[in-house]
Amino acid sequence: MNHYEPQPQNNKPKYKYKGKYRIDSTRLPAWSYATNAGYFITICTDGKKCFFGEVVQSEMQRSQIGEIAHKLWYEIPNHFSNCQIDSFCVMPNHIHGILVINQIQEDAMNSRIQEKDAIQTQQEDAMNRVSTRGDIQRGGVTGLFNPMLSKNSLSKIIRWYKGRCTFEINQIYEGFGWQERFHDNIIRNEFALDRIRQYIINNPINWESDAYGGA
Repeated sequence: MNHYEPQPQNNKPKYKYKGKYRIDSTRLPAWSYATNAGYFITICTDGKKCFFGEVVQSEMQRSQIGEIAHKLWYEIPNHFSNCQIDSFCVMPNHIHGILVINQIQEDAMNSRIQEKDAIQTQQEDAMNRVSTRGDIQRGGVTGLFNPMLSKNSLSKIIRWYKGRCTFEINQIYEGFGWQERFHDNIIRNEFALDRIRQYIINNPINWESDAYGGA
C-alpha cells in the first residue's frame, strides 16, 4: 500500500518492554496530524484474526462483527466535525479507509455555535438581571475548555473508532481486539487519491495477495 506516495522509512531501533519488542512511532515527526489533508488508514485486528468475515469469490461477506466495524466508520463525522470520510472497506482481518481532515469546516461550525450561544446569552441576560458577583465563572459551551473548539487529530479520531468498535463488539463477542498501532499514508495529490480509492475498491479481489490479507 505504500507505493502510492513514498513515506520516510522508520529506521529507529526496537525496544524490549515487558518481554515484548515495540517499535517507536511511525508517524512523521515534522507533520501535525491535525493538518488539513487526506489520510489513507489501515487498522488490523489483533493477531490478524479474521473477525470481520470472509472473502467469497472476490466479494467480502461481513460477519456480525464486521457489520459493526462497517457501521461505526460511517459514524465518525457525527463525532468529529472536522473529518470527512471517503472510500472505505472492511476486510476479514483489517479495514482500509480514507479520512479527510478539514479544520476549516469545524471552525465554521464552531462560529455558528458561538453566535447562537451569544444570542441566547443576551436574551437570558435581558430577562434575568441578577448579580453574579462572587460566583465562579462557568465556561459554558463557548468557554475556554469547550471541547468543540479542539482541533481533533487523526490519532484522536482513530482512537475513538477503535475504542467504540471494541466496546460494541464485546457486547456480543468477548475476545476481540485491534493491533495497538495503525498504518497511515498522507495523500499528497489527486493522482494518489485516485489510485488509493481504486486499491480499496479492489481489495477483496486481491485478498490472496494483499499484504495484510490471505497470502
